Amino acid sequence: MYREKGQIHLEEIVENENVCLSVGSTFRQLLREMYNNTKGVVVILQDDMPVGILTERDVVQMMYNQVGKDEGIYFHARKKLVLTNGKRCISYALSLMLENNIRHLIIIRDDGSFLGVITQEDLLEHMEEIFSQTALKIKHVMSCLPDLVAVDKKTTIREVLYVFLTHKISSVPVLENGQAIGIITEKDILKFANEEVSLVETVSDYMSFPVFKTDMGASVFNVVHEMNERNVRRVVVNDETGNAAGILTSRDFARNLEGDYNYFLKLKLKNTKEILNLLPEMLVELVDLGEDQLIIWANEKSLSNFGIGFLDKSITILIPEDRWKEIYSFLCDNEKVAEVRFERDGRIYEFSGYYLPIERSDEKGRIQLIVRDITEEVILATVDPLTNIFNRRHINEILVMETERCRRFSNKFSVAMIDIDDFKKVNDQHGHVIGDLVLKAFAKGINKSLRQYDVLGRYGGEEFLLVLPELSIDKSFEVVDRIRSYIEQLEIDLKNGLIIKVTASFGVASFPEHADTPQDLLIKADEKLYEAKRRGKNRVFV
Repeated sequence: MYREKGQIHLEEIVENENVCLSVGSTFRQLLREMYNNTKGVVVILQDDMPVGILTERDVVQMMYNQVGKDEGIYFHARKKLVLTNGKRCISYALSLMLENNIRHLIIIRDDGSFLGVITQEDLLEHMEEIFSQTALKIKHVMSCLPDLVAVDKKTTIREVLYVFLTHKISSVPVLENGQAIGIITEKDILKFANEEVSLVETVSDYMSFPVFKTDMGASVFNVVHEMNERNVRRVVVNDETGNAAGILTSRDFARNLEGDYNYFLKLKLKNTKEILNLLPEMLVELVDLGEDQLIIWANEKSLSNFGIGFLDKSITILIPEDRWKEIYSFLCDNEKVAEVRFERDGRIYEFSGYYLPIERSDEKGRIQLIVRDITEEVILATVDPLTNIFNRRHINEILVMETERCRRFSNKFSVAMIDIDDFKKVNDQHGHVIGDLVLKAFAKGINKSLRQYDVLGRYGGEEFLLVLPELSIDKSFEVVDRIRSYIEQLEIDLKNGLIIKVTASFGVASFPEHADTPQDLLIKADEKLYEAKRRGKNRVFV
């Protein structure tokens, strides 16, 4: 069956020979393994699970820092890992690598165990024909690159290491009279390390040559094809005079596979990834594959909150699946959504997002979500800061909702107004600090004696309101009196040798027997509380 190149699965092309080491391996073993695999990368495994990664660029840094050959490598390998499942398509893998600015992608099985490694060169080899459908010339790719960084024949290897590190590049051409006569790459540095070449040697005896060169007018398709044929990662570009003007790598060509789309996306979002990383909000970008929506990029704020492990996962790892299905449908239809809330790990989040349709066979669109942790805002708006139970406004909202629910379904419920007996004496005898401790312990004590679906709120001062769903007038006295008895026996330990005991009075009203509106229920419950006080306190009046 015919498949487009972008639809090839990673497990079909993944490399897994000589690309992994255990956590206890040394720098010497790393150099040997990386030199043998020609991939420029080694993944560090613990119990067959990826825990680190090292590339040729890391080797350059380690050599420059004069790391000993017998030193362990795990410390140098601990960095953010971007992983993806072997069942993903290569076009998705390319997007994942570009969005996260990496050249090597770790491929895993369904159980998270290591399957192998994919490089950008691997992807270009299988997507080469895509360039044949464009009229791109080398000059178009060159237009967005920085100025050429080069060295001469007298430059030492150590100086080349410094150039690599300071300019964050992976190769430098060696120039003579403006023309490239050789090239030094990270792969060459790896070879020097294995052969223990002295860093004070000059590059003239160690540079690679001849150099693969092209000119500004060459077709990108032809150059990529020849790079694949020669098995090289870079090409030196000459200007009209034959002098070296720049150098192009596999990564530069990979970016151009999606260049038009990325440019359009940045215009749509009105920002670059670097700017988005500075924002205080969490930003998450998804690829819509139709059946699933995968997290392909997240800014630093998101990664610090949720961890690097949620990259390449379905968005349902973050947003509950049922909630996401409802939101996704709306998002596709309207291309935007605002102020949607969800809960994760006891925190409350709110997000807004927008959808960008893409006309591609392997991708339906991109989704970007702006996420805020609103837990503290919700707590401030709904919770009494002293007792850590619902405040007056929120318990009133719950009362209104319960009234409407019971009216709609012909159900019953009760409310109890609660007042601590003689609380003024506690404040007068022990002070308001002790009074606050008593209020906190009292609220905690009531909460312990409630049913799972009962709701308690502080109504003001030493007064509390209790909403008791599904509790008819016949059962209300029994349930509430059990709470009263629990409070009567409660000993409040103030941690300073002082133990205080308090009692409380309860007035109970039921819907619909006593009243059928929230306001009238509160009035009735308050009247019954007053009657409980009048009859001697520490009692329930129904």
